[in-house]
Amino acid sequence: MSPRLLALEPGDLLALPAPRAAGPLLQRIVRIDDGPGGRRLETRGVPLHGSGLRPRDRAPAGAGSAPPGLPGRPFAIALDLPVDRSSPTALQYLAVAADPWPGSVAVWRSAGADGPLALHATLDHPACLGHTLSDLPPGPLWRIDRRARLDVTLRHAGALASIEETAMLAGGNLFAVVAPDGGIEILGAAEAVLAGPERYRLARMLRGLGNSEAAAGRGAPAGSLILRLDGGAVVPLVDRLDEAGRPFRYRIGPAERDPGDPAFVEIAATAGLAALTCLAPVHLRARREAEGVRLAWTRRARRAADAWEPAEIPLDEAAEAYSIDVLADDGQVLRRLTATGPSVLYASADEIADFGAPRTAIEAVIAQIGTAAGPGAPCRARVPVRAA
Repeated sequence: MSPRLLALEPGDLLALPAPRAAGPLLQRIVRIDDGPGGRRLETRGVPLHGSGLRPRDRAPAGAGSAPPGLPGRPFAIALDLPVDRSSPTALQYLAVAADPWPGSVAVWRSAGADGPLALHATLDHPACLGHTLSDLPPGPLWRIDRRARLDVTLRHAGALASIEETAMLAGGNLFAVVAPDGGIEILGAAEAVLAGPERYRLARMLRGLGNSEAAAGRGAPAGSLILRLDGGAVVPLVDRLDEAGRPFRYRIGPAERDPGDPAFVEIAATAGLAALTCLAPVHLRARREAEGVRLAWTRRARRAADAWEPAEIPLDEAAEAYSIDVLADDGQVLRRLTATGPSVLYASADEIADFGAPRTAIEAVIAQIGTAAGPGAPCRARVPVRAA
């Protein structure tokens, strides 16, 4: 018995496949035995006449396409995207593609390597994915890159085309580029031009979106995996915090088949906390006061932080907390401070003890501390100390 049939009970009526001309074979369950070898059903045939059932009407021609007789073996990948895009926050996403697409794909999951499988999700259409054909150079942050071009090959791209920059800023033409080292950069591309069969050229890109600024600074070589994120085919896989760090086994294949079918693929994945990692603070500054040097910065938020109208952006965490490292000229940590707001006082006594004299410039590393993920991406900068 397939795991999907555990809900059957004695007395249930089953319609088993049969030659089309004969109609379905009706069987009523009279006994169920569960044992070490699995579940065994004993059934009794039921005449079709008088059963209250009739063969399913045939769909009219052109009403829809039937699943292919030999569906393609799926390609499946689990991704810890460093972006907070849903509620609840998805800690891990799944992208699945197959040629030909089997109509719908079932995702079965078990805890650990030997646990029982349970149906976890069903996907109705394939992900748009492919590979980069050219190198993606390191790119600028927080502004549109109007010089770089990225050639890619994409399957299942559908109606992918160029869009207005305002539409891109609203989340259109959003892609994830996965470098061979596992680094993921999220970028938007206002320009997407068809350059050949399943080949596109992306340009006018906004780099390092979400919390992928470090990956944007490294770039990605040709041959990196690329996925389109805004088409709805890359779906949340894990969104419960208590499932982070737990290994799961997934069987992925045609929805109408058993998870043990050879058409299924198996992957193992463990979700992390990249989506809950705090973003790096920005605009570090230093001003001398009577008691010492006041270090201040501007915090950022993972979501709902792009509007200009609010006086303050929302707070992702239950409370603010920061770690501040004051660095020596050789990069060694001289002193670690903590703060519960976007500023901290570096006392004059500490400054003299660390450097021997007042400084005209200070180098520091600041990171916001999250409740779930701990210290976030750091901001490191050397700034002049301005007079009060």
